Amino acid sequence: MIVSNATPLIAFAKINQLSLRKKIVGNLVIPTAVAREISTYPVGKSGFIDLPQETWINVGSLASDQQVNLLLPMLDRGEAETIALGLEEQAKLVLIDELSGRKVAQVLNLNISGAVGILILAKQVGEIAAVKPLIEAMRHQGIYYNPRFIKAVLRQVGEG
Repeated sequence: MIVSNATPLIAFAKINQLSLRKKIVGNLVIPTAVAREISTYPVGKSGFIDLPQETWINVGSLASDQQVNLLLPMLDRGEAETIALGLEEQAKLVLIDELSGRKVAQVLNLNISGAVGILILAKQVGEIAAVKPLIEAMRHQGIYYNPRFIKAVLRQVGEG
């Protein structure tokens, strides 16, 4: 099972690449808080995801809010539920972009990736020729990535 936070999904929606995202990761689960966050985007606005139409995205419920309550002082509700669901379901991968959420997930020994990691994988399997144009498109749509991080990623994939 793959569990995702909102930003890795929204980043792909903002550049009209949800189909690429689906092709690379297949089905995934989002917690209720993430579904609510995604559903707040106005129809037609860049980043809108019509969850009922995206049958490869399933909403998962937590068995308990105990872990979420422990994480809430450090993280927002979506990140906390994503990590808690990843732990409960022993997810093979948790997709989260925000640095604070990634650090917490790492401490909890979750296997993590994010939108840029999915782009790297897409290039490795030959679905895209380059990650740089898609990262730039995401950044142009308001998705923030640290410039040093992007520089390192582009060097890693032979584009920088």
